[in-house]
Amino acid sequence: MIARVRCYQSFEEATEEWCRLGIDRVIDDAPQMLGMIIVFVEGAGDGMLDDLETAVSGLKGVASRCDSSNTKRLMIVGRPELFSRLSRRRSYPAANLVSSTLKNHFSVRTEDIDTTLGTMTFERTKVMGVLNVTPDSFSDGGVFFKKDNAVRRAFEIVDQGADIVDIGGESTRPFSDPVTEEVELERIVPVLEEILPSINIPVSIDTRKSTVARRAIELGAHIINDVSGLRDPRMIETVAELEVPVVLMHMLGEPKTMQVDIRYDDVVGDVMLSVAERMGEAIDKGVKEEKIMIDPGIGFGKEKMHNLEIIRRLREFRSLGRPIVIGPSRKAFIGKVLGSPNDGRLEGTLAAVAASVMNGANIVRVHDVKEAVRLCRMLEAIRSWK
Repeated sequence: MIARVRCYQSFEEATEEWCRLGIDRVIDDAPQMLGMIIVFVEGAGDGMLDDLETAVSGLKGVASRCDSSNTKRLMIVGRPELFSRLSRRRSYPAANLVSSTLKNHFSVRTEDIDTTLGTMTFERTKVMGVLNVTPDSFSDGGVFFKKDNAVRRAFEIVDQGADIVDIGGESTRPFSDPVTEEVELERIVPVLEEILPSINIPVSIDTRKSTVARRAIELGAHIINDVSGLRDPRMIETVAELEVPVVLMHMLGEPKTMQVDIRYDDVVGDVMLSVAERMGEAIDKGVKEEKIMIDPGIGFGKEKMHNLEIIRRLREFRSLGRPIVIGPSRKAFIGKVLGSPNDGRLEGTLAAVAASVMNGANIVRVHDVKEAVRLCRMLEAIRSWK
């Protein structure tokens, strides 16, 4: 179950979405939306939603159910004082969830993440530099496949101002086949052994395999980046045991099939609910919540329109209360918008990164590190100017 704050850019956008989701119009015109907070509660059982609807109605608020989609939803509309009164209804579990969601969404601070190299703070957006030690990654496959090239690039990423180096030994591009643990280890271990003794920023290991993750952490890596969202129970056990930070990403299916038969009722709500469920299972099995970062998975089981919608509404993910990682770099949706090949997506990538930063991203994962670092520093100057 999740709750999320929904911020519409126009009355027309709101009414179109309500109609699509089967929600009765609860606001008649744009002026009525001024000062209103809109919260969706999703993934709860009928009884819990019924109780919450009763509580909202008792406080003279407006609640509208949507049971026509695959996910049951309750939309609550009201002014801040409604939610303040609702937060005092502690006998309603969903009311407590709404209260914590509002606190997360409107907080000006993101929780720190402790690593063995020190504490990562998020007063500014972090830049994660991509290093694919693979022959077949979608953008730079083969460029850094040789150890010497990979090592050289790792230190170049540091010199260009990145905050994290993200190393992967398996391509997860659409329609790709997995590689064995042995192959993945053969690719990354020599690079890690070479760079970890002297690198001065956190290194994350991009892998879906618990054996690979464990070996990388034993060598001195600091973060696990799992594009499958800890789907493998053994990975959950590994993260819990090692007590390391983890990026939990959303992916629809597997790389081989994730771009086939893509369907969402509401892509942001559906992805958030899936991520929250994965988080819940991980926490139940021993992963510390304060070690989790979340990634909506741009390009992983999403069409162009879904990726654009996620970036535009990224701030809604703040409702989950965890640092947000996003990786739009050189993805296919940029090529579809601009008609650009893989090597012509820099401007589109920077635009997507800029929008992500302005909409709440804490970490941006990119191939073009120098350009992204400069972009982020400029955006910070603009945002922090008083």
